[in-house]
Amino acid sequence: MKYKMLLSAVACFALTGCSDKNASVDSADDSSAPVAIDGMPPSIDAHAHPEHGPHGGELVELGKEAFHLEMVHAGGAVGFFVLDGSATKPVAIDAKKLTVSLKHDGEVKVFELAAEPQAEDEAGKASRYSTRDEVMDQWMDAGAEGAVVVEIDGKSFTGKISHDHDHAGHDHGDHEGHDH
Repeated sequence: MKYKMLLSAVACFALTGCSDKNASVDSADDSSAPVAIDGMPPSIDAHAHPEHGPHGGELVELGKEAFHLEMVHAGGAVGFFVLDGSATKPVAIDAKKLTVSLKHDGEVKVFELAAEPQAEDEAGKASRYSTRDEVMDQWMDAGAEGAVVVEIDGKSFTGKISHDHDHAGHDHGDHEGHDH
């Protein structure tokens, strides 16, 4: 199988050659025209996903978009929702917790978020994890960055957290309506 994949890659390279990223594309060449993938219309990118999750939160990619986490920080709580590769549908998993490691002002701290199953989650599984840890809440307000680790189907996934506080309309005060 690896041999066939390598042979295909070599053949593709030999047929197309090296590309210069500064080279212009000939508009008469239709080889770059959209192609239907797995029955999807050509106008839809097979890997496209929304900029924000279903709850308006920031998306964290896991495993080259095998899954996503949606990070929501509001009202003194921090929560993560496990989503599919398209970042649109919840995925209930077996993990009892997920771990977040944050760095702020040169200090690193680890937080554990407990599973909080939603009504539609299969028994014994959860698609939501949250905490009301005041330190984590404060660090998130201050723009701490770090990583989140979660186990899904026996595999450990790590995603990068970079909490954006430079968006318009953000209020660092009472957190009401603070939804990202």
